[in-house]
Amino acid sequence: MIKLRNLLITAMTIVAFSSNVFAGTVSVGITASLLDVEASGTETDKLTATGANVTDTSVRNKSVSADTVTGSLFAEFTSDTSWPMTFGFEYTPGTADISGSLSRTDTELSNTASKATLANSVIRTASADANNFSTVYFEAPMYGALYVRAGFSSMDIDVVTTSDGDASSSYTDNLSLNGTNLGIGFKGNTAAGTLWKIAYEQTSYDSFSIQSVGNSVNANSSTITGDADTKGVRLSLAKSF
Repeated sequence: MIKLRNLLITAMTIVAFSSNVFAGTVSVGITASLLDVEASGTETDKLTATGANVTDTSVRNKSVSADTVTGSLFAEFTSDTSWPMTFGFEYTPGTADISGSLSRTDTELSNTASKATLANSVIRTASADANNFSTVYFEAPMYGALYVRAGFSSMDIDVVTTSDGDASSSYTDNLSLNGTNLGIGFKGNTAAGTLWKIAYEQTSYDSFSIQSVGNSVNANSSTITGDADTKGVRLSLAKSF
């Protein structure tokens, strides 16, 4: 919420400053998007044996994507100049599931408390939801109705994993990611004065890292590193004032 508040303040400051410097138009509207959210990650282990680090040779990589239809709200200011520039803020409520209902079954052959060989079956599940998409953006005309867009975006990802094994590690984290938003599209105004836009946009977010908790040995841990991106086709309609 603090990040969203700061972005709102930034957007309102941009619009207020622009209104004082230039004559122009303020538009408030909605956007419908067919959005693809992609995420990939790699899990690695830190293991200890007689005081020294050893390496787990297993490779655990996963990439998932999810398509979702979203709706967002935006407010923007367009300067009344020979090269009309647009400054705005957009917020997308709702949640996108990017986990793909992940689940796997492992066979544990040993644990810290026993030297005997075991064969315990452990089911591990993972879920990840992306939400609070928001963007502060700038749009510039190129030729006719064609325009390009660049902005600063953010989103939150909630990660939760579970395991039915004893003393098994898990991940629980709330990530806040920042990224760069780029787009290209067409826009114009209807005879009734309604602003419309059709665009393709993609956002590349910073990489993230989360560490496991609840390992059977405190010195041991697992770490997931990864990244998330979005891309989509968008239709916007707005009322201008």
